[in-house]
Amino acid sequence: MKASPAPPLKSPQLQQKQARQTYDDPRITKEMREAAQGLEAVFTGEMLKAMRSNVDESELSLKNSATEIYQGMLDSEYAEISAKQNSLGLGRQILDYWLRSMPQDKYNERRNSQVQEPVKTGSSRRTGGTHEGQSE
Repeated sequence: MKASPAPPLKSPQLQQKQARQTYDDPRITKEMREAAQGLEAVFTGEMLKAMRSNVDESELSLKNSATEIYQGMLDSEYAEISAKQNSLGLGRQILDYWLRSMPQDKYNERRNSQVQEPVKTGSSRRTGGTHEGQSE
């Protein structure tokens, strides 16, 4: 008896719809998208570097400064490509976080429209402060 493969957690259509919802938000600027992609690329690059450092070297592998430079450049390019394709989804999560962190327009408009009363100061109001009743 063959076991059926597990259904995907999210269909590709649903993933694309969610990505469009995030990227189509008018509050997201081009600079925000580029910054989120850049952060995802940096994270992916560091992850690749850590993964490579845990691989044991064999006696057949060439280990010199030229191959280290080439491998670093190749990992950097892999990270950039991965970030542009949003393969990890980290860029989208960063944008979602930024959007949630932005102040809500309705709240700010209502808050700014309220008139605040000035604070009363002077000797007629006792506050219990340490310098109360002393002349300055």
